Amino acid sequence: MAIDENLLQKLIKMQKALHSSLRLKDVLEACVTEFSDITGRAKVAVFLADNEGLSFKLMSHKGYSEASVEEMRSVPFTADSLLRLVMQKRESASRATAQEAPDLSQAIMKREGSQGQIVLPLQATNLLVGAIQIDLLRPENLALEPFLKEAAEAAAGAVANSILFGRSEFEKERLNTLHKAGVALSNSALRVSDVLQIAADTSLVISNTPCCAILMVDPQAEAFRVAAFKGLDAASLHDFDLSLTGSIAGRCLASGKTEYVAEASRYPHGMPRSSDNSVFGSAAAIPMMYENDQLGVLMVFSTDQRAFSREQIELLEQLMAQACTAMHIALTHESATSQIVQDAHTGLYNQLHFEDSLVKEIERSQRHKRNLTVMLVDLDHLARINEYFGREKGDEAIKHVAQIIRESLRDIDVPCRIGGEKFGIILPETPVQKAADVAERVRQKVRKETAPGIGMVTISVGMAAFPDNADDAEPLLKAAEQALDVAKFEGRDRVKIAEVAEQMSGPIPWEELAKQARLAVVSERQAQLQNKLAPDAAYQPWMRAQTTWSQRGKKEDE
Repeated sequence: MAIDENLLQKLIKMQKALHSSLRLKDVLEACVTEFSDITGRAKVAVFLADNEGLSFKLMSHKGYSEASVEEMRSVPFTADSLLRLVMQKRESASRATAQEAPDLSQAIMKREGSQGQIVLPLQATNLLVGAIQIDLLRPENLALEPFLKEAAEAAAGAVANSILFGRSEFEKERLNTLHKAGVALSNSALRVSDVLQIAADTSLVISNTPCCAILMVDPQAEAFRVAAFKGLDAASLHDFDLSLTGSIAGRCLASGKTEYVAEASRYPHGMPRSSDNSVFGSAAAIPMMYENDQLGVLMVFSTDQRAFSREQIELLEQLMAQACTAMHIALTHESATSQIVQDAHTGLYNQLHFEDSLVKEIERSQRHKRNLTVMLVDLDHLARINEYFGREKGDEAIKHVAQIIRESLRDIDVPCRIGGEKFGIILPETPVQKAADVAERVRQKVRKETAPGIGMVTISVGMAAFPDNADDAEPLLKAAEQALDVAKFEGRDRVKIAEVAEQMSGPIPWEELAKQARLAVVSERQAQLQNKLAPDAAYQPWMRAQTTWSQRGKKEDE
């Protein structure tokens, strides 16, 4: 067709804009801007064809209302629209009025007050890359359709080139990401927690989502346990189906193949929710296997449907192959060294592990700008239990409290025995108020469940938060110790949170209260020690008699 000088100039300008960048985002924005300019500031939307999802995905737009944008965000190939006609015939389609248009196109034309709609295929080397939809403000611009078809052919080449460039860049980034993950895993292959952290963080980068979970097989419970998670609502983990049979993760591990649920919201799969309590639209489960050993499953989630591409799934599978090798080494190492960091009496970690873990968890919290809470737990009146029931029963009471602590915590928490009747617990990624709820549940459970052969026992709990109370291990522990002393000073069997200097509310300054509490605790211990050194009441008359006879003998000698 003959092109007038004005349109020719606009076509040349559009081609320059389209070829000024190889980034897909830039090319698509140039398409929207230039086609809108050519058609007298019409509303323009650019879609890419998703052949896996069998739909057109809205990639860039200009001028449309939020309602129309939401409706066009993902348009199935089968939807009654001009886009479907373009998909079927691979040629442009247009309608002058809304009444003539298919249902979806009609709804958008009415909402936008369109004076005509044109949809143009973006086709390069017989491949339909996508489509451009134009809602005109003036009906006479429908006559531009033949020229717009030629302009769309030029745009299709630019879009196709930018997609190819993006794929090559993605391949480079994929190899780079895998290389970095491999190096990090090889450097951290002796600690399960580090392997889990690296695997989780890398999977989020690859899948372009903030939500994932790593589930490890628990043979004793015949179920999965959540070993690590990111971006999930902690309360919703109770709804997570962790069974080895019937769940997404269970099917994945049983088959040894990735399980992809593209439209998860249609099915009640027993999945958790995102940290903002949103329902997930899609999920992928990748098996974690070392040779023939079933270790667990990585799950990634998105609130969007069909969120994960084949390339992303393949990359996650390669990542898990690396992670499983590192995990096998770490599990073997930790099994061999567990006696070094484990308290033999309770099965919890020991003080050495507590101190080492606290430093590392604080560093990790600083790096990721996350909360952390330290909880110190003291079994009340252990000396009296030992005195009245014997030391064996005292040991049973310590085991009883340790078991309740272990049952009440998450897999990512670090429970330790750091003294005779004293426990230290690290709660990563936990604000102090949520940690206080955990502490109160533990306290009530200890009080409610009687210790065998003893009866009711109680605990006192002191807590301090990073970064509110301190940003280093030593002052953070000191703040938790102060809170524990105050809990004992105020009567025991309670949870106390260390106050922050600028938020102190009591009649006595916190530091002064903590000092008084410390003196009272020390004084009480000294009194207990004196009682232990003092002779038993049954022998006191005999001791007095012995003293009297001794003194009388001295006088006679004189």
